[in-house]
Amino acid sequence: MAIQHIKTIGVKPATETKKGTYLTKDNWEVMKPFVHFAFKAITVIGSVMFAIVKMIPKALEHKPAERKNDKIIEI
Repeated sequence: MAIQHIKTIGVKPATETKKGTYLTKDNWEVMKPFVHFAFKAITVIGSVMFAIVKMIPKALEHKPAERKNDKIIEI
């Protein structure tokens, strides 16, 4: 006699899942290019910000030129 496979609506067959290994390795393989790009982008942005901050003159360097008080005011 043949074995009958009865399918029911709304019931999914049970599937085995490996816990732990597929969560880390497969996700890392998918996300690795994005992490690599993000690291390089943050490095570039950080170096640009550092260069901009270094280019901003310090407040102590901007002293007004000392004026000579050789003007004579006659009254």
